Amino acid sequence: MRQDPALPGHAGPTLFAIAAAIALALLAGWLALRPAAVPVPDGPPASGFAAGRALVHVHALAQAPRPAGSKANARARDYLVAQVRALGLEPEIQTAMAQAASADMMANVRVTLAEARNIVVRKPGTARTNGPRQMVLASSRYDSSAGSPGAADGAAGAATLLEALRVLQAGPPLDNDIVFVFTDADADGLALGTRAFAESHPWAKRVRVALRFDHAGNRGLPALVDAGAADGFALQAWAHLAPEPRGSSFMAELLQGLPQRSAARALAATGAATLQFATIDGTLGWDGMHDVPQQLSADSLQHEGETVLALLRHFGNARLPAAGSRGQVFFSLPFVGQVHYPVWWVWPLTVLACALNVAACRIAVRRLGIAGSDIVHGMFGFAFMTALAIFLTWLCREMLTGLQWRWDADHLAGDGGLRWQAWAFVLLPAALFAILQRRLLARLDGACLALGAMLAANVALLAVSYGAPGASYVLAWPLLAAQAAWLALAARRLQAWPPVRRTALLALAAVPALVLIVPAAVDSAAWLSPRWLLLPALLACLLLALCSMLLAQVKAALVAAPLLLAGGACVGMAYAAHPVPPELPVPNRLLYLKDTPSWQAFWIHPAGPVDAWTKSVFPNALQPYVMPYTFGADSDPVWYGLARRDDTIFYPYLLIEKDDRRGDVRRVEFLLRSKNSAPDLVLRLSGADTLRTSVNGRVLTDRRYRGWQATLHGMGERELRFAIELVGDPAFTIFVQERIPGLPAGLPPRPDDMRPRLLPGSGTTMTVDILRFP
Repeated sequence: MRQDPALPGHAGPTLFAIAAAIALALLAGWLALRPAAVPVPDGPPASGFAAGRALVHVHALAQAPRPAGSKANARARDYLVAQVRALGLEPEIQTAMAQAASADMMANVRVTLAEARNIVVRKPGTARTNGPRQMVLASSRYDSSAGSPGAADGAAGAATLLEALRVLQAGPPLDNDIVFVFTDADADGLALGTRAFAESHPWAKRVRVALRFDHAGNRGLPALVDAGAADGFALQAWAHLAPEPRGSSFMAELLQGLPQRSAARALAATGAATLQFATIDGTLGWDGMHDVPQQLSADSLQHEGETVLALLRHFGNARLPAAGSRGQVFFSLPFVGQVHYPVWWVWPLTVLACALNVAACRIAVRRLGIAGSDIVHGMFGFAFMTALAIFLTWLCREMLTGLQWRWDADHLAGDGGLRWQAWAFVLLPAALFAILQRRLLARLDGACLALGAMLAANVALLAVSYGAPGASYVLAWPLLAAQAAWLALAARRLQAWPPVRRTALLALAAVPALVLIVPAAVDSAAWLSPRWLLLPALLACLLLALCSMLLAQVKAALVAAPLLLAGGACVGMAYAAHPVPPELPVPNRLLYLKDTPSWQAFWIHPAGPVDAWTKSVFPNALQPYVMPYTFGADSDPVWYGLARRDDTIFYPYLLIEKDDRRGDVRRVEFLLRSKNSAPDLVLRLSGADTLRTSVNGRVLTDRRYRGWQATLHGMGERELRFAIELVGDPAFTIFVQERIPGLPAGLPPRPDDMRPRLLPGSGTTMTVDILRFP
């Protein structure tokens, strides 16, 4: 039912309400439209960092894919060592093993073991101390995945640290020790090189502040993507010293799935206050296929270098206090800058929001005569309107053909058209929600609808505080402001306020929602793309719901129509953009397979359209086929054809050394050695459950698993003795693969004018064998 107009927030349409709504809309537009581009310096940078020098290092490192253990990886390491020595410092090569394991719900385990070769450089401080001097760490990786040159994701961070080290060496000495770590074997998302440093290097426990630099994109301002192990001391330094600080704990929670994030978690295990930075604009392509030097932004590199130097100079001369409360919630406010507080504040704020909601509902029912069922109707009405608005927005997206290819193309072209689509899919659900909200306001008062929305937001806040505490500020502060305004207007003393003052209070309460929810909605839309519009659309609907008492005083046409027009204009701007992606080389997806059981060699390529040159490798293949023996029964079909057997590529050396049966346990031992010094070795066991597995005495797994697979990086030609204990006495098979970057000679020459061009050094050579145990 519709409530009495005397309820809080219902003062009738006023010119002041309209003016307030327009002013808040302009504020929201400014928040969404404010530029996030990298500032271009007018002259030589005062920091001394030169992006041109760093780009030279990038081109030297990113000539070819360089996975751990490969020849290209060794060349990159030699280059970095030579550059460090030229600066008058002596680097240490830390060689250490690290491993990680993950299991699924079906008890299938995947173990990864790597021998990392980290480059560790110490720039000594000058301060005198009674005991071991605390250290400041700056870290980035120098390896890459097997299919990518890793210009941004690998080379850029290493080049930035190398140039920063040059600038620091040329400047005055610092009080504290600075340790630069160029990590290896970090490309698989497990950060095994970083883990090796954190677990086994003696300096790791002396690190007080750790700075990690990664690249999930190749342009834009580097953002702080992880402060989960930071304290106020570290975050305060970044907020005040970094040029154009960018980042929020909301985006940090949204970016949890980035493979680069595992490095920060490994560093945090040392007890250091850890800040992780990454560029997130611009696409690197599938498996880094577009991560080439010409796509890397020099302005982003310059900004990252200045951030590195500002922080290292500060921490290098600062008195490093004892570690404070770990975990920070942080975000940016207009005209204020970065704001942060400890993560333990999250639950007190959440409990306060719950208490205010209880108080508001009690006043509504007991004193204002609002039916409890109407409050429940308001909450479920908000949920229904939000779901319907998101569904209608999804239908609009499906009908707007042509936007998706523009999104993908602009990721490569980088001309700024992405933001138009991001804004469009925030404004459209907001407009649809505003229309639906007016339909519900015909039955429920704005105050009652606001109570229902606040209850729904409180439930969401409880879930977010538990699962993603860094994002809680997006809900907590707008909700607290809306609750405070509702309770204030429900107070007897304020009932006599004139409409202008009541509207001013509602407008003031809407400011936290605008300054926090609008940037979060636009940033999440830009990161997730229109394919995943649920989160930005939900935030847009929540914004209008928390402002429902204010919007109830404005004519419907003055709310929905401008939002629809703005959304339509953004769609039009997105269609008007014609991004022209640059012509980039692509990885050669050919695989040369040398198969031991058949004593043959094959050319293999993933199924799908192939160009004339690739098709010439498979002259007799009519269609792709599944190769269950090599890739598994559930593998995808592939093109394959016979190839010349290259005798310079060796088969895996395998030798069964033991097969012992004792009771219900069977123990087998075998020797594996790669005569090719393959960077990657993959073993897969099929047909039996494992109880315990080890290699050279190092335990890989020590519990029962149904499926077992192990990947080893950087083992070289060393002898690997595996010991596997199995349940019962089943017949089983172990499949062994050696993977080597690049292809052998023998391919027909590819025409120079054929497009797309292929990345140098791409393609894969694989040798396989099996061990059958009856």
